[in-house]
Amino acid sequence: MGNSLARNRLKAQDFHYIAKNTAFLTNDVVSDYYKELIEKCGSLGKMEPEDFKMIFRLAFPERPEEKLDALVEKIRNVEKTDGSIPIYSIALLIYLFCDGKTEDNLGQMFNLFDEDGNGNISIDELLNMMAFFIEIGMDTGNVDMAMVMSEVFLKGDKNKDEKLNKVEFVQGMTQHPVTSKILQVKTIDALLATF
Repeated sequence: MGNSLARNRLKAQDFHYIAKNTAFLTNDVVSDYYKELIEKCGSLGKMEPEDFKMIFRLAFPERPEEKLDALVEKIRNVEKTDGSIPIYSIALLIYLFCDGKTEDNLGQMFNLFDEDGNGNISIDELLNMMAFFIEIGMDTGNVDMAMVMSEVFLKGDKNKDEKLNKVEFVQGMTQHPVTSKILQVKTIDALLATF
């Protein structure tokens, strides 16, 4: 899954954004849970389903438990993985479900996959994002996520420099019919229906 440890680095501005746009009370609460999760998960960058559920419940306490269980089972994707959940998946889902503007949420997702922090997403970094969607099972059905991410890259890379800055990434993601549909998802049922 690429450089998963690089995606385990959240910054103070990330904690602020999450606290502002979810049910987490303060930046400090987000920061404390994040630090605890990183310590517990060690260098593997993966968490157990119960840890995922605990964090998700804190961020979105109104989500029904049976829906959360269904989401966890889908994300665990035990047919293709060891059943543990990559830490960055909780961040991606928080950004997907939170109350922030779509463009702002995408900016936060961009930061997770800009592994080297240079302000651009390379083709390899975008492939890591695609691998996340495939790993959680979004490659089932009639959606070819490899093709989708390729098209997102082409839509965003207007200057043809083979990388996406944040603006290009947002444009590519919002202009593609598959990814723009995923970005409109604000319920677990709707997300599960995209798989």
